[in-house]
Amino acid sequence: MNTILLFVVPPFAGAIIGFVTNVVAIRMLFRPLKEIRIFGIKLPFTPGVLPRQRKRLAQSIGAMVERELLTPEILRERLAREDVREKVKQSISVFTEKILEKTPGELFEGRQDVLSQKISMTAEKAYPAFTRGLLEFMRRKEIRHELESRGRIFLRDIFQQLNVFQRFFLTAGQYDMTLQEKMPEIIEKLIANAADLLQTENTKKTLTGAVCSSFNKIICDQNKNIAALLEINGTDKEKLDDYLFDKLMTAADSQIESILTSINVKALVSDRIDSLEMLRVERIILDVMSDQFLWIDIFGGILGFFIGLFQATLTYFLR
Repeated sequence: MNTILLFVVPPFAGAIIGFVTNVVAIRMLFRPLKEIRIFGIKLPFTPGVLPRQRKRLAQSIGAMVERELLTPEILRERLAREDVREKVKQSISVFTEKILEKTPGELFEGRQDVLSQKISMTAEKAYPAFTRGLLEFMRRKEIRHELESRGRIFLRDIFQQLNVFQRFFLTAGQYDMTLQEKMPEIIEKLIANAADLLQTENTKKTLTGAVCSSFNKIICDQNKNIAALLEINGTDKEKLDDYLFDKLMTAADSQIESILTSINVKALVSDRIDSLEMLRVERIILDVMSDQFLWIDIFGGILGFFIGLFQATLTYFLR
């Protein structure tokens, strides 16, 4: 009987001790969450390994993600996959379809005030360039000749509306010929007066206000959707989608390094993990590794069993 107990008790006791020891060891990875002191003396292994080293753990995971998971090469390979490219194309197609189906009023609903301010600011900034362009256009040689020609036609029409006595008076004084000869000077003064007029604040406000009013009317009172306004058919939409896709993929490919640098993946992941409560970190790790931890516990029991069996065997032969 004693021999049987000698070979039964130590192995099973060793199995229980090994199992419980591993359970406690795994538990000590997470617990206690805070250090424990007795009479001012800190107990060893408190807090647990992960609570004590959480900052280093977070930094290590962040560095690993930045170095191994979110690299420019990996992202480029991902973007080059046909299924990813197809999904991006589909997303762009859905986006453009939603935009083109809306009227201008629906597209800018709730943003009319902001849009009006932007249009007003843009009109004011563009006004000097507009006036310069207009005056340069009027001073072009062919345009001046056209203005002089139309001016002479205008004078001739006026003369035709005068009575006989008035026309005789103008002809006798050769005023009609004088006006015809002075037409280049008249046009030059007209352009100079137009330049002065365009520089006045009142004219600037009037023209920019008219532009803003026209845009607002187009946006608010338009019943057609954007596709109808721009006359975009199915073929045009496909070309638009392809153009946006090419631009997006080119921009993504050329800016991956700068995007990752600006995001700072290491700091982002590290800060996020470090901000998690330890109980949540514990749940996450246990959800992933619960099966492995269970087998570690079982292996501890098996190892304890064989150690107990070895001890019993050694005791039996040495007694």
